Amino acid sequence: MSPSRESSRSSRTIGPVDLDQIGWEHVFRMATVPLFVEEITLARQAIDDIKASGVEDFDLWLDAHPEFISKALSLVRVVDVNQATITLNAAASREEMLNSLDRVILPESLPGIMGVIKAIARGDEYYEGECQYRALDGRHYFTMNQAWIPSPERPGDLLVFATIDITDLKQAQLDLTGSEERYRLLVETAHDVIIRHDLSGNVTFVNRAGLDLTGSPREDLIGRNAMDLVPAELHEEILERKKQRNGGNTGVFLYETVFLGEDGRRVPMEVSSTLIPGSITGGGEPQVLMVARDISERKKVEQEQRELEARLRDAQKLESLGVLAGGIAHDFNNLLVTIMGNTELVRGDLKGKSANRNSLDAVLEAAGRAADLCRQMQAYAGSGKISVQPADLNHLITDIKRLLQVTVSKRSHLHFELADDLPSVKIDGTQIRQVLMNLVTNAAESLGDEGGEIMVRTGVNDFTKSDLKKVVNGNGMEPGPHVWCEVRDSGCGMESEVANRIFDPFFTTKFAGRGLGMSAALGIIKGHDGGFRMETGPASGSTISFLLPAHKVAVSPPSKRRRRSPEVPEVDLTGKLILVVDDAPQVRAVGESFLRRLGCKVLSAADGYEAIRIFGERHRDIDAVLLDYTMAGMAGMAAYRRLRVIRSDIPVILSSGYDPHEIEEKTREFEIAGFMAKPYTLKMMREVLAEVLSGSED
Repeated sequence: MSPSRESSRSSRTIGPVDLDQIGWEHVFRMATVPLFVEEITLARQAIDDIKASGVEDFDLWLDAHPEFISKALSLVRVVDVNQATITLNAAASREEMLNSLDRVILPESLPGIMGVIKAIARGDEYYEGECQYRALDGRHYFTMNQAWIPSPERPGDLLVFATIDITDLKQAQLDLTGSEERYRLLVETAHDVIIRHDLSGNVTFVNRAGLDLTGSPREDLIGRNAMDLVPAELHEEILERKKQRNGGNTGVFLYETVFLGEDGRRVPMEVSSTLIPGSITGGGEPQVLMVARDISERKKVEQEQRELEARLRDAQKLESLGVLAGGIAHDFNNLLVTIMGNTELVRGDLKGKSANRNSLDAVLEAAGRAADLCRQMQAYAGSGKISVQPADLNHLITDIKRLLQVTVSKRSHLHFELADDLPSVKIDGTQIRQVLMNLVTNAAESLGDEGGEIMVRTGVNDFTKSDLKKVVNGNGMEPGPHVWCEVRDSGCGMESEVANRIFDPFFTTKFAGRGLGMSAALGIIKGHDGGFRMETGPASGSTISFLLPAHKVAVSPPSKRRRRSPEVPEVDLTGKLILVVDDAPQVRAVGESFLRRLGCKVLSAADGYEAIRIFGERHRDIDAVLLDYTMAGMAGMAAYRRLRVIRSDIPVILSSGYDPHEIEEKTREFEIAGFMAKPYTLKMMREVLAEVLSGSED
């Protein structure tokens, strides 16, 4: 308490102790514990007066009237203090201490003093409590106070007030409280979910992030089992980790799992769990601390990365297969030149009707189908851009409606839903017709004998970069408006394993199919900077559509009048000297035979170097050069440059087993007089030579 000073000393006792008892004075002075000796008679009388006024609960009354504390303090008189009290309060002497008691009291001291007053009012003989004071040098300190209160029946006895300095302990407690507050703030504001549970899995703590994730209040989560937070299919994994913990594994577990968020949504989480001792948790037994991070965005990025890598692999596979298909087509075309050329020559030598003529016709027909297959392989390789012209896709479809109807069985129905005001597209009409015929034919075959419905629709939409991710060859397309043509059927649909392979070369579900239909279609659409979309499933039909970049220039409806093909000029080829250059002996032989059949004279060279030598010697006599585009050693175009150096006006006709459009694109900068695609025929050679030589004679 904050007592006033006693003006004189008299014979008093502390409890049963007489102050005049021999030895007491010495013990009091030399005690290491700070001691106050106080006379509280007047203060007790004031308390009794309040109680006598009708106050039944003095504690409640004092809480409501804290001003009484100052009055009570003024009625308490300090009889004496010992040396330890003087030292604790930085007083110079006993007299300074007794004269400065009011300076020791702080506003923060009042709760402790209130406790002593309440103890006196209750008639307690002992009080213990904490208090805060200020020493005379201004230092604040905390004490643990003990008071031995004299009985009301012995009003002459004095109160002994012992104070123990606990400032260091109190500061440690304050630091701990601050640390705990900082820890609590850190945990509660963390973005990661922090959960603590016992070894049975019962949750004992969850932070704010955990509450937000689950959408549950804290009281609902505390006591629940952690297994309730994850889907049932992951319970076995939890039980396995629990088994390891119970088996003594105290290491850190790092794993990925799924938490059940609000409304049952599944949230992928990355978890680090560790075992913490019971001494830290305060529960006596170890508990598991889990720190879980939401990795939804990371999973999304990883999924996008996997999809990108898959598309890249597909693109690389398609590119590799395209190169392979183009190479195979080139080599086959060279073989077909020999087969078809020699067959045509033999057939031309036959007179009248002959069984051999029919056989040769069958050979030519089969070789023609092989040549068509080669063209499809070249289409798969993605060539054909050079022939594109602005066109209206609706007009193209309308032109071949009748042809499309023929491909559908009588039990099936073909419908058209063509959008109005469709933007034009830059296309090779022949190739796009091939694609559309392919899609409708596949749809008709999927309907089987039972028949069904086929719908051909067109439209235009803006496609974003995200939209194009779902498009086959979407990586090669630019975002923006695209015209689309969709073929939907009510057929059997496709399993995902089949759907994932329909664009692979030589993959087919048909018993006797070549397997180049959709792969060739993909090559054609890629050549138009477009792509494919597909939706299918077992017993749910298929919807396959191709996308083409919209062209801004309007296109007028095509004329109904049939165009006349240009007539081949009448040119006498007799005696014309032609240099044939090809590194394949069989192809070179066919070319020579065709030319002789047309009445030409022939020089031949097996490679570019031999061609340069012969041309250097006979360039004034040679009327044209038939030059293979792809040769070992000196390539065709390298030989072309050197030929033109020797004679700049020499007509050069290129020949190749590669796609004509691709060759034309690569030789655009050169003055090529003509081109013959392998396998060429006698008629084709006559027409090309006639056109080239007629131009050179003008």
